[in-house]
Amino acid sequence: MSDHDIIIDPPLRGTWAVYNPPGHPKLAFDFLAEGKNKSLYRNATFMRHLVSFISVEDTLTWRSPVFSPVDGVVVAICNDRKDRMRICFLYDLFKLLTNKPNVAEGFGAFGGNHTMIKSNNCYVLLCHLREGSISVEKGDTVRIGQKIAEVGNSGSSLQPHLHVQIMSNDRYFPLFENLVPFRISHGKVKRGDTWEAQNNIALNNRAHYTFENGVS
Repeated sequence: MSDHDIIIDPPLRGTWAVYNPPGHPKLAFDFLAEGKNKSLYRNATFMRHLVSFISVEDTLTWRSPVFSPVDGVVVAICNDRKDRMRICFLYDLFKLLTNKPNVAEGFGAFGGNHTMIKSNNCYVLLCHLREGSISVEKGDTVRIGQKIAEVGNSGSSLQPHLHVQIMSNDRYFPLFENLVPFRISHGKVKRGDTWEAQNNIALNNRAHYTFENGVS
């Protein structure tokens, strides 16, 4: 582990698949809730989601509680962006590639509803939250493990997920140029058919993690 890696507590509970897809910034990660057999869905399948429209309520991630991963002060929020309630992966991907948001629309067009927390000398950004679910205000002090929002499908999002990144300053733009590496303080990592408890977890694309609480 690098001496420069920031350590944060889990922002979520339960079992999650973590993704860092092609074109995604290397130091930011997307969290999607998993059920049995690594399924991301409650009342649907990936193939159905791929080619037809389903409700966000058919995903396990929708409305999952989000907890502050750090002690700090809220320095920015956006809480009024609409969630897309019907999703189709191929359709939404096409729309995203052909109708990209631009900087003039503000960061909410990219990250949707979000909150930024200043902790020591870094800034934790949690994105794609559900409209109206953020329960803190700018200037509030938050503590590790405090529920602050719910996962939504706002902004530039193909399906409900939590995007997490840590920045060296509070500037949104240029996108992703101020990211710093981080790790999760504790949890369990899936190794084959078993779960291995670990501290200071380095996240990896398509890996699976369980987080039981938000307090180290």
